[in-house]
Amino acid sequence: MGFHHSLLRFSGIVSFSLLIVACSSKQVQEPDLPERVYYEKAQQALEDNLPSTAIKHLKDLDSRYPFGEFSVRAELDLIYAQIEANENIAAHATADRFIKNHPDHDSIDYAYYMRALSTYNGAESLLSRFLDLDPSERDSKELSKAFSELADLTARFPNSSYAPDAKARMYHLREMVSRHELTVAHYYLKRKAPLSALRRSQEVVQNYPSTRSVEGALAVNVQAYNDLGKTELAETNLAVLKQSFPASSYIDEEGNFISLELPSDADPSFLYWISFGLFD
Repeated sequence: MGFHHSLLRFSGIVSFSLLIVACSSKQVQEPDLPERVYYEKAQQALEDNLPSTAIKHLKDLDSRYPFGEFSVRAELDLIYAQIEANENIAAHATADRFIKNHPDHDSIDYAYYMRALSTYNGAESLLSRFLDLDPSERDSKELSKAFSELADLTARFPNSSYAPDAKARMYHLREMVSRHELTVAHYYLKRKAPLSALRRSQEVVQNYPSTRSVEGALAVNVQAYNDLGKTELAETNLAVLKQSFPASSYIDEEGNFISLELPSDADPSFLYWISFGLFD
């Protein structure tokens, strides 16, 4: 998806409200350089697209000047740098810590947004590790977690400048998760397990009713009930399919159900579906 990269860099679009903390359990290291130098080195590293170097400078600043003039903004820049370095777990922890330590900060919405983004990015990067598993063993929990964290941001800060991007990502995630459920349903139909297929297709219909996967899920319902010998339930779901999608490709001109053509494991499009559309 084409999301604006400019949203991510905190220091470029929002103003800071500096907080001076009275006490801390951090062990302060002896400073080698003035605080501003550490911060400027970190900013230059970010400008040069060297997030790992920026992380080092920001952590040095934090350990040497935990109550300094730049300490709070350094924490926020650290979240950004960690995401840029694909350190999504660390970014999530840093954002979580900021939310707990600075709940009234003027830019707390940024921390909520970046926490959700770290989960979102991490979920997508994990998918490539699952390609050697069958679809039923893949897990969309991280995608659901990202959705929940983005929803948390939009609920708490509906007027945030990050809310539009969060809503767009939420829409994308709903489509991805529902498509995953439909893919697994097809997988079970191929493996002659209609009851398992039915559970997955009903998940789409019940929990993701506004997604593009609903038509396919209703078709799986019809086929699964036919395979189970439950013709009355198959007819009921076919009637819902006809009413909801009168021009459905799963219905012929006489109004009869067209049995699903399931892709083979060797079909290139099958790789596309089982990888949530990330690999084609």
